[in-house]
Amino acid sequence: MAKFVRHGRFGETHVEPTVLFDGTDPAAAPPPDAHDVQFRAPVSLSVMLDGMAEADLDHEVAAWGRAYSELLTGLLREIQRSCGWVVDPAAPAVLVPGRLALAAVVEPHVPGFAQARWHGHVYVGATAPVLATGELSTVPGDWLQEGIFSMQSEHLNAVEDLAEREFGVTWGKAQLGAAKREIVEPPWHEYIGDDDRGVCPGPWPTTGARVLADERFLRLSAEAEATTRADLESGRYDPRPDWRVAREFWLSAFTR
Repeated sequence: MAKFVRHGRFGETHVEPTVLFDGTDPAAAPPPDAHDVQFRAPVSLSVMLDGMAEADLDHEVAAWGRAYSELLTGLLREIQRSCGWVVDPAAPAVLVPGRLALAAVVEPHVPGFAQARWHGHVYVGATAPVLATGELSTVPGDWLQEGIFSMQSEHLNAVEDLAEREFGVTWGKAQLGAAKREIVEPPWHEYIGDDDRGVCPGPWPTTGARVLADERFLRLSAEAEATTRADLESGRYDPRPDWRVAREFWLSAFTR
């Protein structure tokens, strides 16, 4: 990753982004050099929506698609706040506040997967105006990636909250040592075949950076799960609570 220094005060990127293109217009498309940011839903949610489609609950699935589109559109302002930096035209190693051009599109499928893989594309213009001068400059893909990684938990929490409101599901860790959360009630996590979320080529080919918002999260989750499995197999990790320690804590808390 290129090394950048940011010049700007806190809050200077807190402006409204502009619209890159109309994702609801079949004739519209992002610029060929746009960056493609992908936010991917947990697989158990996709499996549940697939089951709903097979049960002829198409109306409910369509309603979810609209609600998820609204959720993703709502994240555009946060992407501007977190990632709204462009290269200073006078200093290639310096980033200054800029106004991003953004558009969001939701898709239920990824080519090559039999089951649904719900995800959203946020297209980011490869250039954006410097807020202070209006001069167009570059939106660096590697810096954009770092900003997007920091937003994964916000996207995931919003998706979980939306699914709880829409479908009454419960999220949790499906098994001991799991790092990722899936739908555990009803137990849709049990119907996950392949938990690969896939990488979508997108409805339009673009040459900018392709950023998977959950890439770092999934890598760290896999490493944590592997460590926990190794500890369980070696006997170094005992998942049972030590009730003597808990009793001492409760007694000290209640006698203060």
